[in-house]
Amino acid sequence: MSFRPVYFTRRALEGMARGPYVALVGIATIFVALFATGLLAGALGGAERLLAAWAGEVKISVYLDPGTDLAASRAAVTAAAPGREVRAVPAAAALRQLSQELGDQAHVLDGVGPGVLPDSVDVLAPGIGLEEARSLAARLRTLPGVADVDFGNAWLEKLELLVSRGRIASVALFAALALATAVLVGNTLRLAVFARREEIEILKLVGATDAFVSTPFLIEGVLQGVVGAALAVAALLGVHAGLVPRLQVAVPLASVLRLGDTLPSGLLLGLVLGGAAVGLLGSAMAVVRTLRRS
Repeated sequence: MSFRPVYFTRRALEGMARGPYVALVGIATIFVALFATGLLAGALGGAERLLAAWAGEVKISVYLDPGTDLAASRAAVTAAAPGREVRAVPAAAALRQLSQELGDQAHVLDGVGPGVLPDSVDVLAPGIGLEEARSLAARLRTLPGVADVDFGNAWLEKLELLVSRGRIASVALFAALALATAVLVGNTLRLAVFARREEIEILKLVGATDAFVSTPFLIEGVLQGVVGAALAVAALLGVHAGLVPRLQVAVPLASVLRLGDTLPSGLLLGLVLGGAAVGLLGSAMAVVRTLRRS
């Protein structure tokens, strides 16, 4: 009994060697499904990391109601944001800064007085996370004389919603691809089972149980799933190694991206286990159909 797993595994490898094209089709099918899922999951992981980094780069601007004492508001903001650098920005200074940012288009501000912009207080918070920035903004909104607080939340929240929806889409994609792949692998393995139908009939005639007959085929499916998943993981690592350095050169903020952000070990392990599960499910579907007919 102790050597039976070795026997079953050897039978499975022999079966794959006798039908290499069937095995390659199953491996390729699982590879494509897992690579697509891993690519989407990795992109979402990178987007979440960049989203958090972008949040830390955005300054928090506290806009004041007309007539509010700027010095008092600066003191109140400093107390509400301890450890952060706080700057008072009079309306005239804000208008000059806007003019500098417009550059050659600064002429559009000709005739515009400083009263068109409100006094504000800027909070410089490098490295702040998105949730912490949102919490701090909520505290600052409760201060007297505050008309509005902005930290780029309009577009940050849209990106956050996009990432959240993408995460749901990735789960749905994996479920759909896993089911479709299991069916394709099952149909492919049916060819291998059908090619050995005489061998199966002989085993059944000499008293072999369904479990004894089906175990090599189940192991074959698991092996195909693991090989397909391993190839998908290798391809994903290759994409990361080739794409992320170029992205970091083109977008300085992407320098925060690390392998653990896009392809964490948990994701890679999940892909391998998922490939094994899909291969097992596909082979089980093929074997059950064949044994029912025999």
